[in-house]
Amino acid sequence: MPLYLEIVTPEGIVWKSGDVDAVSLPTRSGEVQILPGHIPLVAMLEAGDLKVFSGGKAQDLAVDKGYVRCMGDVVSVLTEAAIEVEKIDYESVEAAKRRAMEALEKAKSAREIDGDEIERLEAVIRFSIVQQLAKRR
Repeated sequence: MPLYLEIVTPEGIVWKSGDVDAVSLPTRSGEVQILPGHIPLVAMLEAGDLKVFSGGKAQDLAVDKGYVRCMGDVVSVLTEAAIEVEKIDYESVEAAKRRAMEALEKAKSAREIDGDEIERLEAVIRFSIVQQLAKRR
């Protein structure tokens, strides 16, 4: 019996399929591979490369931090951001990373530092780096 995998971000469902053979995820404890019949699992995701195996093919997605839950043969990934590697535009990602790094430097040098804005900029930089690394593979 195959896995049902759903990857959800704050913007909505990024990816879903009911015909997944396995999924490999970057967790805080290291890489975890989930196969049909896996024990129940809840884990924190690290930003990195998520691999979906289906029909003898592998598909790569870049994901940001989040959570994964496996119950029965249903795998739910909740993450701040996710994108299929083939949809990544390397130049756009580099430009976004550069803008975020410049804004972060300005924010850190300002007298009043908005912690939420710094966290948002750091997330943009982190996910940009993950996308660049995933695209280079």
